[in-house]
Amino acid sequence: MSEQTTTPGPPRKVAIVGGARSRTLAPYDDPSWEIWAFSSLRLPTPRITRWFEMHALEDLRSQLKRDTKRRLSYRNYMKFLKQLDCPVYMQTAHESIPMSLEYPLQQALDAFGRCFTSTASYMIALAILEGCDTIGVWGIHLTEKTVYARQRPGVEYLLGVARQKGIEIYLPPGCPLRIPTVPQVTLTDVLYGYDWQSPKAWWRKKRRRNKRRSSRTKI
Repeated sequence: MSEQTTTPGPPRKVAIVGGARSRTLAPYDDPSWEIWAFSSLRLPTPRITRWFEMHALEDLRSQLKRDTKRRLSYRNYMKFLKQLDCPVYMQTAHESIPMSLEYPLQQALDAFGRCFTSTASYMIALAILEGCDTIGVWGIHLTEKTVYARQRPGVEYLLGVARQKGIEIYLPPGCPLRIPTVPQVTLTDVLYGYDWQSPKAWWRKKRRRNKRRSSRTKI
């Protein structure tokens, strides 16, 4: 009796797409790439394979109080999420968002440690866990020190882990991210999104500084 052989499928390529300028270079027109995206910003995303929203709904409600030139209001962002016909990864599944799925947080923590300081880091971790062959990163620069300095190490660490596992990494021209030869994890006390209300959260300190600046301006 002859053994049956299976033909391997095409390499699996995942594009992680954020909100920075290089997002326009993402391979939306190449169906060999999955497009994993996120952001409540008013940004066109021609094709979406998966969406990620790692904030709790009550935190989104407090952040997105009204429509602005840059961002959708909570109401309109929820309308967008409800209409998506692709998987929507969240902290927990919600009946009001039909395609929502619970993100496998514990599996990611067991595999990579408490390195998650951004939505992009959760996305890269999931791509590694699912055994993809190539990870490309567009629209994720993390260059503004006051906002993104604490997010960059986790992203670069996970890209280094991916490369160690034999996953091909693509960064577009001009991308400031660096992939370490020997990835070293930078652990965090507060997990991005999940610990949003923690008094230790660095993003809450930023919000308090912004409020103080606003009050001084009004005076």
